[in-house]
Amino acid sequence: MMRAHRSVARLASVRCAATQASSMPAVKFTPVKFQKEDVEKVMAELPEFNFYEIKEGSPNPYKEVTLDRSILLDAPSPVLSAPKIETSQLENGLKVVSIDKQGLTARLGLMVNAGSRFENSSNFGVSDMVSMMGYTSTAHLSHLRTVKTLEQLGSNASSSCKAGREDITYNVDVLREFVPLVVPLMVGNVLFPRLLPWEVKTAQKKVKEGAAALAADPAAMVSELVHKAAFCNNTLGFSTTASERSISYFTPETVRSYMLDHFAPERMVMVGVNVSHEELTKWVSRSFADYNAIPLKKREEPKAVYTGGDMRAEGNTDLCHVAIGFESVPFSQKELATVGVLKTILGGGSATSSIGSGLSSRLATQVVKQNPYVESVSAFNTSYSDSGIFGVYGVAQGNKAGEMCMSIAKSLKSLTSVSKDELSKAKAMLKGQLLRSLDDDAALLQDIGSQIMVSGTYGSPADFAKLVDGVSEAEVASVAKKLLSSRPSVAAYGNTCTVPHYAEMEAAMKA
Repeated sequence: MMRAHRSVARLASVRCAATQASSMPAVKFTPVKFQKEDVEKVMAELPEFNFYEIKEGSPNPYKEVTLDRSILLDAPSPVLSAPKIETSQLENGLKVVSIDKQGLTARLGLMVNAGSRFENSSNFGVSDMVSMMGYTSTAHLSHLRTVKTLEQLGSNASSSCKAGREDITYNVDVLREFVPLVVPLMVGNVLFPRLLPWEVKTAQKKVKEGAAALAADPAAMVSELVHKAAFCNNTLGFSTTASERSISYFTPETVRSYMLDHFAPERMVMVGVNVSHEELTKWVSRSFADYNAIPLKKREEPKAVYTGGDMRAEGNTDLCHVAIGFESVPFSQKELATVGVLKTILGGGSATSSIGSGLSSRLATQVVKQNPYVESVSAFNTSYSDSGIFGVYGVAQGNKAGEMCMSIAKSLKSLTSVSKDELSKAKAMLKGQLLRSLDDDAALLQDIGSQIMVSGTYGSPADFAKLVDGVSEAEVASVAKKLLSSRPSVAAYGNTCTVPHYAEMEAAMKA
């Protein structure tokens, strides 16, 4: 299966997995007031750090020391404590959430409730433009100084800014002792970016590079197409990638105007994994204390309208990548647990699947094993604040894509009938996936931030596992019928010559 598709599927799974139902209690945030502090005392708390430092080589003192000999003269005693979610809220409205698993590397994410769904015809692609301008010049650091700082901290390869449909996220991975240096650098991107004309012009070439990268990634392309088909010309259907026609208005004014409309601290969440909550809150507060943040503006928030439909694009590959989806439930719905079970029942598989990779799932037995031309197939569910997409993604030889599509349709239709043993097995597998997701710091950060930002609540994998336990056969059948009652969304990319007409696919789902 394609690497990109696995990453998309994992994120969708974790979002679905750890999201709580509306019956979960809201998170209580500890209020944090801004304080005037002595600058010299604050600077004294920063870890030792020198810009542009080039150290001279020195002999290795541990040369020829074998692994059975400790090189720690005073080994520190471990301080063990169970990881827990801690929350605070600054007086400007920004939320700070963390979980300390006591790892050596801290993972930080500053999430803004913005993204492509808030764009319009005058600025399509602007959220992607904002991400391209991440970690450039701010009022405190030039672009060069920002890059060199991240290089010195060993974070230049892990620093990123990515625009999604409902969020724009700034990420940095850094050794936990250097968190006080990284937090102000991250905040500078949203508080006082300079958006210099020559830096914006330089970033414009990234638009073409992004479009080329999307065309070269079939899994990502199919994801874009199925969203466009499902939410035609509205909200979640808007692309997260800027097109070449947007270069004409890729200007400092366009980017700044968008940030002024959406980048208020009330719409932000700072999430930290493997970091002390007290330390993180203190430095986030200090980063905002002496500055006027962007004031909160009322904005239009149109509801996502699911339309269903058909989107196809020819690509430079002999394979055909197809996604067949239906309207799913949003984050806060209790039915999300049942959708997770349905996704697990469908499962997935590939031509090279090994033991333990879902060989007994419906898609593996009903699609992959029945057609030697199918490369891979898997179920997916992606939920947003007010809607979502549930379906199946498959890859097959172009001249056999039609057979795969009909097999997928047959498997989807069969979801209304689930045996007791199959349900029990799917629930056990889903709970295992949920608990293992805690080991993925990146997915955990994204999940915590998405839940807090969208609903102000958080449900852990353990909370969601309890909901999974309560799913019954009747609920599975009911939710499956509800999902399949919506119009299908069909997306195909690559060699699409044998993909059935949309009317044929729609009829196959009703037959």
